[in-house]
Amino acid sequence: MSSKISWKLKLEDGTIETFTDIRRKVGNRIIRAYLLKPIIENSRIEKIKATLRGPKDEFKDFDKFFILKGKISDRDFRILVESGVYENLRIVATDDTEIVSKTPEEIIKLVTDSLAEPVNSMIIVSSESKVRAE
Repeated sequence: MSSKISWKLKLEDGTIETFTDIRRKVGNRIIRAYLLKPIIENSRIEKIKATLRGPKDEFKDFDKFFILKGKISDRDFRILVESGVYENLRIVATDDTEIVSKTPEEIIKLVTDSLAEPVNSMIIVSSESKVRAE
């Protein structure tokens, strides 16, 4: 996997945040969307205004993505996740260089554990996103 493949999130203030693409590493392994329920029920959601560009600098609708923010030991990490893939979630990219080097199983476990323990995590969504628990 080339670390040069990246996604860019442009915030309202013009700041650009870069996420390293890990889709090929994780593959098409899917995480069930119902795992979002604890985070939604505990109101662990932050809304931001931002635009998203994919690895080919193409515009992506940020409303269809969210950022999972969590902790590994004492440091924060963020993972870009595509939502609305039927009833599933797809891991797309991360801003953490250590996560990039983890195995697919370790990355999936990190995401599912973070979703299951909303005290230590939150999701960041577009200000236009409609968030609902089902």
